[in-house]
Amino acid sequence: MLKEGNHDYFLWKRIKAGNGQAFQELYDRYADILFSFGMVYSRDRELVKDCIHDLIFDLYKYRKNLAENDNIRNYLFKSLKRKVLASAKKNLRLVYSENLTQETGNELRETDADENEDQQDQLSRINRLIGQLPEKQREILNLKFQLEMPYHEISGIMDISVESVRTSVYRSIKTIREQLEGKDMILFFVLMKEYSQLN
Repeated sequence: MLKEGNHDYFLWKRIKAGNGQAFQELYDRYADILFSFGMVYSRDRELVKDCIHDLIFDLYKYRKNLAENDNIRNYLFKSLKRKVLASAKKNLRLVYSENLTQETGNELRETDADENEDQQDQLSRINRLIGQLPEKQREILNLKFQLEMPYHEISGIMDISVESVRTSVYRSIKTIREQLEGKDMILFFVLMKEYSQLN
């Protein structure tokens, strides 16, 4: 069985050769994760979808000029990030927006009223704390917990060392943990894990 890198290498070769099936395989394999990734940088679902389609089209259009590549996922993430940010023409925003708070609140309302009110207070507090983090830390936090990316992939996307990524995640969690009680911290990790299911 081929390793991931080898599979990417041969798939990329077929893409460069203009193989239509290779482009379909690329789309089927990466479309969903690219959409989740794009939503880190814009809350506009249609904009993200358009950027993904534009990215695939550009790969086909410029296929003869593509460099050798054995890590397609990393290449696609970096390319999509540039496209979404250019199209959105706005600053990076934390994915935990008012929409997330409202959607999560709808689910919580199915529980006991008192518990719901308590969790809503916790959620609002967590959102405020995350929103106070530096922009770069928020982005890394989302890539790590929302998309469950390994440190080396985040490193490639952010163009910083793996150690810098680890340090950023540690500092973000430390900053939030210092201001939260134990049960609030548990809710924080649950929300980070479940966000992808809301999109």
